[in-house]
Amino acid sequence: MKEGEFSLSEKIEVPSGLINAIVAGYQLALNKALGAGAAAMTQLLVRDIGDFLEGMLEEIGFELHDIADLKEDIPKAFKMLGISDNVKVEVPSDGEASGSKYIIKIHDSIFKPVARLLEKKGIKFTLSPESFIAAALVRKAIRKVKPDAQVRVKIHPQKSADEPLVIEVIVR
Repeated sequence: MKEGEFSLSEKIEVPSGLINAIVAGYQLALNKALGAGAAAMTQLLVRDIGDFLEGMLEEIGFELHDIADLKEDIPKAFKMLGISDNVKVEVPSDGEASGSKYIIKIHDSIFKPVARLLEKKGIKFTLSPESFIAAALVRKAIRKVKPDAQVRVKIHPQKSADEPLVIEVIVR
C-alpha cells in the first residue's frame, strides 16, 4: 500500500472502545470549534468520505457499481465492515431520485456508545461513521440515475439506548 492511501484489506484489529473514544473526541472538538457549524461540516465530509469509501469497499469485494437494491446492499455493507448486523432500510416508494428520503435504522452499531455519550452531553452526533457509509452507498446508487444528485444527511438523536440510530439520507 502506498503512503497516504487507505485500505480495508489489512486485518489489523483495534478495540472498538478506542475507535469510539477517537470519534467522540473529534466530535467534541468539532463542536467546540464550530458550534452550530459542525453540522455543515458533516455535509462536506459526506462527499469526501464517499470517494474514499468506494475504493476501500471494492478492495474487500463489495463493488459499489453493483449496488442495485439499497434495502439489501446497505445492511450487507454494514455487516461486511463489522459495524452492525441489524440494519433496516426504508426506501422511497415513489421511485424518484429527486427529493427522496431514505431512512436507515441501525440497531446494534459498534458506534452506539458514542451516540449515547454525546446525547448525554447535549451534542449532536454529526460525525457518525454510520451516516457517512449510508450516505456514500445511497449517493453511489442514485448517481447512476441522476449524476448531479445532492445528498444530505440528518441523524436523529436517540431517545433511549434501546432505540436504533436513525439516519435520513435526503437526495435532491
